[in-house]
Amino acid sequence: MPGDPSRHHPYRAGRAAPAEERYLGGRSGDALLISVEKKMPDVMRQVRGRMEAERMARRPIIVAVGATGGVAALRMSRALVARDASDVVVVSVVEPPPIYALERQRAILVPWTIGQQLTDRRQSVHQRLHRLGWSGDRHAEPSIEVLYGDTGHEIADLARERDARLLVMGIGPHTIGRRLLATGTALATNRRASCPVLAVAERANDLPRVVVVATDFSPESIHAVLEALPLLADGAVIHLVHAWTRVETLLPIRELTELNDAYAASLPERFDRLRTALGRGRSLSFNSIALEGKPAEMVLAVARSKRADLVVAGTHGYGMLARWLVGSTSTALLRGAECSVLLVPEPPVAERTRLLRHMTGTSTVRAPEEWDEELRAFVRRNHDRRTSLEIDDRNIGAQVQETGYALVGATYDPHDHHIALMFGGGAHGRAHLTRSLGNVRSVAVASGPRDEDRALCIESDGGCALLTFLDQKPSAELSVNA
Repeated sequence: MPGDPSRHHPYRAGRAAPAEERYLGGRSGDALLISVEKKMPDVMRQVRGRMEAERMARRPIIVAVGATGGVAALRMSRALVARDASDVVVVSVVEPPPIYALERQRAILVPWTIGQQLTDRRQSVHQRLHRLGWSGDRHAEPSIEVLYGDTGHEIADLARERDARLLVMGIGPHTIGRRLLATGTALATNRRASCPVLAVAERANDLPRVVVVATDFSPESIHAVLEALPLLADGAVIHLVHAWTRVETLLPIRELTELNDAYAASLPERFDRLRTALGRGRSLSFNSIALEGKPAEMVLAVARSKRADLVVAGTHGYGMLARWLVGSTSTALLRGAECSVLLVPEPPVAERTRLLRHMTGTSTVRAPEEWDEELRAFVRRNHDRRTSLEIDDRNIGAQVQETGYALVGATYDPHDHHIALMFGGGAHGRAHLTRSLGNVRSVAVASGPRDEDRALCIESDGGCALLTFLDQKPSAELSVNA
């Protein structure tokens, strides 16, 4: 782009390649883990837990600081490192001056001037770390990255390349002018970031102990809580806040009144499901708060009344316009909170559908680019379970296609837009079967009260395919209907 030479500047070179973590790699690795897990489920669960903890520990924390300040962000990252010994990368971005072009369509940059700016900024960051005592700490001094370009873009890109688990930055004191400037950088970074962004308030000194979470019971908001839990102090109090507004018209309508009352009555059960989705672990306490009103206003009011150390919110998937606006709730929380704010991007497909099934009993995926990941996750959870496949064709009606075969695979081919279901003969070890389904519209999974999968439903233009499991039924012989 003319007038923005930093996007092609040589000082951007030399970054580390993106980290790609895999358990055993690819489909064969998944199959091996599934095979071992069948034989030693308890041991494998422990192994998976340790591997995930080690993987998370290897993912660094990125701390962004400006030309001055950044003490609160550095202090918070140091507290986090003291808990889990994660690597820390401190990044500072030198931005081009507002006016640096003397001729039209031609940028004037003096390389040795830029180089001196980068050197000075690196020295400044090092001095701040030294004043905080980090260089004499039992943990190694963080590595320092000084970049040149747009601050939000550079920070988010570095976090993505390093596969960061958290991005920490300051939002300054709670004054209108400085908070608007700081939150502008935080919002710009959050638009591009693929990891949670922790915007640290200037008064923050330690790990959060009083936390307010904005929740609408969606997978995104539940995922936000799960991402926040490792950042909290032991014994922290978490207030789960749900704000909603009644559906109203100028004239009272009985059906709307009943609808509003039914939703209000459903909230205790929704909070209970949310609590079970968070699991049990450290000594944390939870409070459920339901309020009527605008979400941002209600969450900020609770945060002030509880003297919160941290406000947590999930961000939903962005369209073109929403990616620039980031969502009115997130913006209002960043600009209005008197404490730190954690913004968490939407979870991966498998995690999103898992949380959706936990909350509602069913998850439906309509985006074709997400089908293969959803199907692979379904197979990992249900590999070798004996099945029954029923095809309901709009022209010829419902027919059972197979009974008693074990599920061994499921894939989506984006080239011919077909889903293939693959079955094996179980104990017989001989029979194999593949069913191909075309013109697919959606993939849905239904689960039971203990989050176990009960059925897979694939809807297509011609009807639907229903895959169910025979675990609780008497043993049956293998059968196939052509």
